[in-house]
Amino acid sequence: MAETSNIAIMAEKVSKEIFSEFLWDVVGPMDTNWTCVKQDKHKKITHPSDIVFRYEDPYEQKYININFDLKSYAKGSITTTSVRTALESLAMASECTQLSAEWQKNYQSKAMNTDIISALFVYNHDNSFDKNFEQTLQEATKREIPLAVGSKIFVFSPRKIQYLITIVNDIKVLRGDEILPNKKDYTFYYPTLDRKPTRNPWKSSATIEMLFATWQIIKYKINPEEVDSNDFGIIVFYSKKGESQEEFQYLIDYLFHYQLISLSSKIIVRIANADKYATTNFNSAIDEYKIQFDAKDEIVTKLNNIQCESITSIVKDFSEIEIGME
Repeated sequence: MAETSNIAIMAEKVSKEIFSEFLWDVVGPMDTNWTCVKQDKHKKITHPSDIVFRYEDPYEQKYININFDLKSYAKGSITTTSVRTALESLAMASECTQLSAEWQKNYQSKAMNTDIISALFVYNHDNSFDKNFEQTLQEATKREIPLAVGSKIFVFSPRKIQYLITIVNDIKVLRGDEILPNKKDYTFYYPTLDRKPTRNPWKSSATIEMLFATWQIIKYKINPEEVDSNDFGIIVFYSKKGESQEEFQYLIDYLFHYQLISLSSKIIVRIANADKYATTNFNSAIDEYKIQFDAKDEIVTKLNNIQCESITSIVKDFSEIEIGME
């Protein structure tokens, strides 16, 4: 039992390490069971909540609570059946989170307008799962998961978790190298949409939707010690491999559309799991845009100054014995 418990703790430790860097907070008790309020339908007495994270929505005056089912699987345990079983269980728990006074007493605040969603966190603790998880997930959901109306489940695959571990490590390195300032002087970037700005422009968490997007952007103060300075830079974490020039055109279009190229003082693109030609492809995409402007145009200088770098993929390795001694 101790060995099983230690393996389960791995997923908890990884999730805390990842999501704290995206400015999420842990709320309520961890690793707890609460009474099912649909026992006749679900055929269960209780549902588990391994951990619940909360962040503030960047646009709306509300919070997002995420009820997590943390799985720490060895390579051979990540199967269609295990994923299907986990999703079915989480779907039932998801329905009850919306209705359970017990769950809401533990994790909700009456003073906060809060949306509740769920997430399955599939951590491969032996770092040897080499199959296509998306195919496993597709097979597991061939039959519709009985998800209640209005409920959402996000699935963090082993590859997604590895990617998030990699950029979290990179954020820490950039902060240590003083490329990024302290946390209070940077934020996750959201554009103004339909004349609707972000509510806390220098204190926005990464939303769960952002973590599943192709890129995640940090906006940081260039001169945080100068109170009146509006000088800022951006760091773009890019999740795809960068295997073609065309792939980067969508990113550059985005940077142009929201005026980040013209307004920011520095842009750094960081590619995790990069193809060996990724930076070459990025520079070729930049060259395609440069020919649209006069060579002396300030935008050409801005485009030339964009840095594109690959970052080393990080693999998290835990000792069960060390975890057991904590």
